[in-house]
Amino acid sequence: MQSRKAKRGPTQFTDEKLQELTQPDPTNRASVGDSPADLQTLAHDVIRGDFGQVRRLATRQLVTSADAARRTVLMLVADAPETPVHTEKCILYLFELGADPKAADANGDTAAHLAARRDHLRLLMLLSFDAKWLRNDNGATPLMEAARTGSWKCAKHLLHLLRQERFNECEKHGNSKRTRLLGLEEREGRTASDLARLSGHSELASYIEREIRLVMNADGRISDLTAQEEADRQELERLAEAGDSAGLRRAATRDSCDMPDIAGLTALMRAAHNSSCGDGALWEKLVQLGDPTCSDEWADSCLHHAAKAGNSAAASALLAAGASANARNKFESTPLRWAALFAPPASAATVGRVLLDSGADWSLKDRDGITALDLATQEGKSELAELLRGYDGKNYFDEPQAMP
Repeated sequence: MQSRKAKRGPTQFTDEKLQELTQPDPTNRASVGDSPADLQTLAHDVIRGDFGQVRRLATRQLVTSADAARRTVLMLVADAPETPVHTEKCILYLFELGADPKAADANGDTAAHLAARRDHLRLLMLLSFDAKWLRNDNGATPLMEAARTGSWKCAKHLLHLLRQERFNECEKHGNSKRTRLLGLEEREGRTASDLARLSGHSELASYIEREIRLVMNADGRISDLTAQEEADRQELERLAEAGDSAGLRRAATRDSCDMPDIAGLTALMRAAHNSSCGDGALWEKLVQLGDPTCSDEWADSCLHHAAKAGNSAAASALLAAGASANARNKFESTPLRWAALFAPPASAATVGRVLLDSGADWSLKDRDGITALDLATQEGKSELAELLRGYDGKNYFDEPQAMP
């Protein structure tokens, strides 16, 4: 009788794989177009969230061309400090027309570098994972740019991405992919935490160092918070699960509110998941302190949890702060689908309307080919199903969107 093969343990994330993920293509510079004024106008319309104007002006040729500094419309938008929720659909339309998130300008900066410098979370959130780790001509990654400029929102987003199994590949590489990416050095030999400290952002430097200290095993379990950090995390968890909005508002800090449990769940996720935590003042504070884009190891985001609970106040605040209405989890399921599947019937339509008004694509399917309408119908969420039937058969990019 043949012995069973032992399961192979994690292997190191190799130099070759690291190079492949972080080394830009030096030829990936957009061609200078002959309509720089149109580029500026289009960027302005995207930044305002005017989808009607974007739909009229954008062409494949325009979104793939650049100005004299080799900046594409995506880069021009990235260089804006903030945008309204309606900008998400505009950005997705740029991708639909062929905008390249990996293209670099004359300095080797990609849209991710520019967004990280400006702390433009909404745009950074919508870029693909492999467009967020490229080096510029100085060898700096977007995380290094966020650290250098004290861009907390974008720094947290990039750090927390590597808590997700699909990105850290912990089953294959254990903790090594995380630690190698977070510990990268630019040409002068400085890491992201070095750059934060040298630029006077010591609190952010310490936050980066703690994230690097965390250990994720091959099963995706997170460990190595200190005893005090774990006590602080548990207190926030207790307050969130008790629906103690006042207590949570007093206790939450920028340092503590995104601390993960072993599965990557944070205080923001637990508060979003509790419909009793629907206080506007609470969410105004939480999205300022925490990462509204944070997801657990299965890529269930704060917004997924808000949709599941029918917590419209949380959903609205998260979306306004930069969360994506079309975030997908490990199973390709969106917040709108979670509202259809899990939200209480009394609140499913309300949170569904918040998501749709913020640019959620009703036609998206999970990996089993099921839409939000399918689920709302199946689960007897009649009001949400009626709302979704109004979009059935319509193309997402053909439908207008109200201006903010």
